[in-house]
Amino acid sequence: MAKPSSPQRRGTSSERGVPRNLLGLIGAGLRKIPTTFVLVLIGLFIYFRGTDEPAEPEPAELEQAAADEEPQPPPDLPASVSPEMWTCVYRIDKQLSAGRWADVYHGLEASDLGRAVTVTVSEAWAGLTDSQRTSLVELIGEAWRTTGREVALFTADAGLEKLTLKRAADDTTVAVWTPRAGVELLGAAQMPASGAIS
Repeated sequence: MAKPSSPQRRGTSSERGVPRNLLGLIGAGLRKIPTTFVLVLIGLFIYFRGTDEPAEPEPAELEQAAADEEPQPPPDLPASVSPEMWTCVYRIDKQLSAGRWADVYHGLEASDLGRAVTVTVSEAWAGLTDSQRTSLVELIGEAWRTTGREVALFTADAGLEKLTLKRAADDTTVAVWTPRAGVELLGAAQMPASGAIS
């Protein structure tokens, strides 16, 4: 009689143990490595991967860079000129020299602790309409008041009291602003038309 055939084996015990042994080896290896070492490796990976991308500057950094570019008041300022007034004059001069009215603006002086400001204008003033002249005077006054507050030039009870615009060619007053009267245009009809804006 023939012996019944034994069922086929699906694999030897050593073949079935390989996956278990491989996973067991990996698990044992991970248990032996200190957790801190793994965290250090992850941290180094993140650090070096992050340096490939350029960092965008923060808004505070941009403001600091702009502040660093602004020159500081010279140490030998006259006694009548405070560092705050010097900074205010510098900022307004820079703003007007590079702004829309750069062809009209000629220069700026401040006195009486910043409460009186004189702006000289070029011959291009003659080419402006009365509305444009009024707007320019108001713009300069507002810029002076705002910047004066930013740099602590003015206290709560003080501020700009008089803004005078003079023609650079002959020192003729062409406009005056005061808090009570507002803008008053003077002598516009006497200005030569040769400096008209084209």
